[in-house]
Order: sequence, then C-alpha cells, then structure tokens
Amino acid sequence: MNIGRSKIIAIITGAISISICIAYLILITIFDFRTFLNDQLSNIT
Repeated sequence: MNIGRSKIIAIITGAISISICIAYLILITIFDFRTFLNDQLSNIT
C-alpha cells in the first residue's frame, strides 16, 4: 500500500514541478517580448 502512495506523491510532485517550470518559461518569454517591443517602439520615434 505504501508503494502505491509514494508513487502517487512522486507523480503529483513531478507534475507540480513541471507546471512551475512551464509557468516560469511563459513569464520569461512574455517579459522578454515586452522588452523587445519597447525597444522597437523606442527606435521608431
């Protein structure tokens, strides 16, 4: 019984870790794109 429970905990922990990594990458991409967009708008004027 404990083996099944520890497998479930490992899967849940892995899913949480992967979701945090994906959220981090999305945030970094959005902020990097905003910096790129601001640089482009600054060069227009």
